[in-house]
Amino acid sequence: MACTIVAHNYLPLARVVARSFLDHHPNGRFVVVIVDRPLEARSIDGECFEVLPITDIDFGAEGFEYMATSYGVTEFATAVKPFALRHLVREASCVLYLDPDIRVYAPLDPLIEATRSAGWSLTPHCLEPIRRDGSGPTEREIMQAGVYNLGYIGVTPSAIPFLDWWAARLRRDALIDPQNQLFTDQRWIDLAVPIFSPHIEPSPAYNVAYWNLDQRSLHCEGNTLFVGDEPLRFFHFSGFDPDFPYWLTKYHASPRTLMSARPELMRLCQDYAEDVRTSTPAGEATSYGWSEAFPGYSLSPPVRQMFRDELLLYDRGEGPRPPSPFVPAEVCEFRDWLMELRPDQPRRIPRYLSAIFDERGDIRKAFPEVERGRNKRFDEWVARSGVGECPEISLLGYRPTPEAVGAEDRGRAPSGVDLVGYLNAELGVGEAGRLAGSALTEADVTVSTITCRRTTSRQNHPFRSLGIAEHATVLLAVNADQCADVRHDFGDAFFEGRHVIGQWFWEVEDFPVTYHDAYGLVDEVWAPTKHIESAIGRFAPVTLPIVHMPLPLVAPTVRNDAKKADFGLDERFTFMFSFDFLSVIERKNPFAVIDAFKAAFQPDEGPQLLIKSINGADRLRDLEHLRWVARDRPDIFLVDAYFDSIETGSLMSVIDCYVSLHRAEGLGLTMSEAMCLGKPVIATAYSGNMDFMTSDTALLVPWRAVEIGPNAAPYPPAAKWAEPSTTAAASAMRRIVNNPEHAAALGAAAKADLAVRFSPAATGARMRARLETIWRSQHA
Repeated sequence: MACTIVAHNYLPLARVVARSFLDHHPNGRFVVVIVDRPLEARSIDGECFEVLPITDIDFGAEGFEYMATSYGVTEFATAVKPFALRHLVREASCVLYLDPDIRVYAPLDPLIEATRSAGWSLTPHCLEPIRRDGSGPTEREIMQAGVYNLGYIGVTPSAIPFLDWWAARLRRDALIDPQNQLFTDQRWIDLAVPIFSPHIEPSPAYNVAYWNLDQRSLHCEGNTLFVGDEPLRFFHFSGFDPDFPYWLTKYHASPRTLMSARPELMRLCQDYAEDVRTSTPAGEATSYGWSEAFPGYSLSPPVRQMFRDELLLYDRGEGPRPPSPFVPAEVCEFRDWLMELRPDQPRRIPRYLSAIFDERGDIRKAFPEVERGRNKRFDEWVARSGVGECPEISLLGYRPTPEAVGAEDRGRAPSGVDLVGYLNAELGVGEAGRLAGSALTEADVTVSTITCRRTTSRQNHPFRSLGIAEHATVLLAVNADQCADVRHDFGDAFFEGRHVIGQWFWEVEDFPVTYHDAYGLVDEVWAPTKHIESAIGRFAPVTLPIVHMPLPLVAPTVRNDAKKADFGLDERFTFMFSFDFLSVIERKNPFAVIDAFKAAFQPDEGPQLLIKSINGADRLRDLEHLRWVARDRPDIFLVDAYFDSIETGSLMSVIDCYVSLHRAEGLGLTMSEAMCLGKPVIATAYSGNMDFMTSDTALLVPWRAVEIGPNAAPYPPAAKWAEPSTTAAASAMRRIVNNPEHAAALGAAAKADLAVRFSPAATGARMRARLETIWRSQHA
């Protein structure tokens, strides 16, 4: 089998390469992979080749749509290659890929046999040293493009491990970016050769092209073209345009080989041009199917680059996955995404305008102040000229945003709140910011949301930030130790003249002196629990309000059909504790949960314990310690992995009892989530969780005060926290297992209590009342 990969506009070339291959391999098959317009591709018939639409290829769970959004047509078509070959090689013992601008002139049997023998095969760009005479391509250009030309590759089923490796890299990195050592699919093959050991074809009769013609003599004997003493196997017309048949390639202004000096080459190219012309029926689609996100909006290179940048942030866990316009359910989200500001971008203009700004050098030169967040003159240009010059502006609309720097003419609304926080981060502070936003919205407070990225935690929570500063009040849902960094990122002028509320968390009773400077960066502090209020208020200036401001405590979103088996658990009674290794393992104290479980139950006596964690790879020594402690118990399971928010909630929904033997908690969101799901909770009777727990709604574990000690930074070594009784915790575990009626009643009481005292409506009303006091004082 042979194949090529094209968009619809390259179908004439595909016809030429297909016919030429089948002329010399009449018992073979030729498949044309079409990367765009899948419905039209499926309707193609009457050709000498088979059609494989892009939608029939397995691209894994993510699909191909994000690649089609990130890449232009050349990058996408080359990125598809390993996925398509992996699909086809399951149907044939040997598959040859040929670029659509190739024509076959003789049987390829020797190369096919070599491919079968080695598992896969390649052709190098050059087989001789390149002359250093000032013409092109130069050695440097060949090195930038890659040693091997991927206009040809042959594979067999034994090459699937290589294809898997290659596909994983081309999913994101099939860029045309020679300065960063990337050139579509080719540069990766330089790495693959020593790892996967292909056959490298030494014959000059294959893949003859502009880059090696000066090293290969063409001559005709009868009706057969020869390269040296071997028939020409295939010629690669890379960059040849049939409308300019006198010029070998568009890719070089001073090529080493000129058509006028090679009559046999001129005849070859003229014949090929005629073949392409006769293979081009009138009216065939020529536009690229993935060029428009939606009617009227073309995906420019800066938009694609912006999309890929944010996709890479998602891969690293530093942001949400951007929506693709080619996923039907995400079209509207993509339009919204275009109209949002990029997180942490100094420019205060929507993404689609930022793309225009990147593409238009004249605009960048005329309005350099946009890079510093000053938009006044740019807004005037948009209203006066931009609407006429850029159809995107009329299509999407533009509402000027207040400037991020400079105090003049902000026009910020006197009521409402700009919520700034780690709104995409999968950590407690991020969830606290999201909860504050939900409470404010429930209380009919207008909220604008702006995401911070300064955190090492994964940032894949699906939260859409507006990124627009609109209001005179800022709720900075960022802890004291990060306030200065965030102010630096946003610029002092962002906060100038605004009432800044810090929503701070702290877990122990002493607030370190190193954090006291943060008091001067906010106008008041909202403490989500009385424990936090006490710790922060102890050292606060008397003029700084420290306000106890509870957050809503709500059940997580879950899958209704979730089962224990989905998470590798059997149907035994299951205790669970979850934590983040970056939150200081000494404070979270998972060892005590394991010790209590061991004390309560003999190995495989009945229940099982799940310790669910994240970021263990960043604290590998602690993770190994935890594994060591649990090593002798087959009924204790450790899972260190990120789940998405729904899977995390679903896991909580299938366990039977949540246990937290923490030494200190600012709030204790995992405990509250379990309670909101109606699960019985066993917890240390100390710190922030005591705001929402009583002896009627949880099994509270007694504790004694101990010094924190030197190995729990950033907590002060001389300060104190709780040491919970593992004996009492073990007794509570046995009680829960042995008395299911009591366990169910405890969970039901907890769920009912939190639904009344900590609903978004109740907590939002409290927030609104405080905000109205602030707004009245600002305008008194």
